[in-house]
Amino acid sequence: MENFVKSGQVLRIITGALIAFLLMISGVQADPVGRAEAWFNNISTMKADFIQVASDGTTATGEMHLRRPHRMKIIYDLEEPLVLLTTRVWLHVDRPNEKTVTSYPISETPLSLILQGNVQLRSPEFTTRHVADNGIVSITLVKDTGEGAGELKLEFTETPFELRRWTIRDAADVTTTVTLQNMRFGHSYENKFFAKSVYDTDNSQ
Repeated sequence: MENFVKSGQVLRIITGALIAFLLMISGVQADPVGRAEAWFNNISTMKADFIQVASDGTTATGEMHLRRPHRMKIIYDLEEPLVLLTTRVWLHVDRPNEKTVTSYPISETPLSLILQGNVQLRSPEFTTRHVADNGIVSITLVKDTGEGAGELKLEFTETPFELRRWTIRDAADVTTTVTLQNMRFGHSYENKFFAKSVYDTDNSQ
C-alpha cells in the first residue's frame, strides 16, 4: 500500500509538471508578438533577395544583408545604383553614380524597431496588434504622431515561423512593401562591408 501511495504521488507530480509545460507552450504559441521578438533576437546575420513594391506601382529587386544589432545593407538592382546602409544612429542613402551620401536619423524610420539589440514590438509609444490567417501571422505597429510616425506591418509564416514580408506606411501615407526570398543565415561579415562611402562631394548630414 505504501508503494502504491508513493507511486500515486509521483504520478500526480509528473502529471502536474506536464500540464504546466503544456500551458507554457500554448501560451508561447498564443503570443505571436513574443515569437516575432524571439525570432529577431535569435538572429545574428541574415541575407536575402527581395522584391520591393511601392504604392505608386514602381518595383525594384535587390539583396538585403543584416548583421544584428543595427547593421543593415540594402543593395538595389537598378540602372542607377542605390544602396541603403544603417547604423545605430543613421540611415545612409548612397548614390554611387552621383557620388553622394545623404543621411537621416534611423529613429525616423520604423525599421529602427527591428534593428535594436533587444527587439521589443510592444511599447507605450505605439500600438501593436496582430492577426493570424491562412498560415500567415501579421503584426502591425502604428505610431500616429511624433518621431517615426507611421505604420510597420510584419508578416511571418507560421510553419516555420519566419519573417517573409514587411510593409512601411510613412507619415505621407506612402507605402512600401518588401518581400524576402531565399533567406540565408549565419554569414560572416567584415565591418567594412557596412561602411559608408566617402566622396569628395559627400552631402551626408
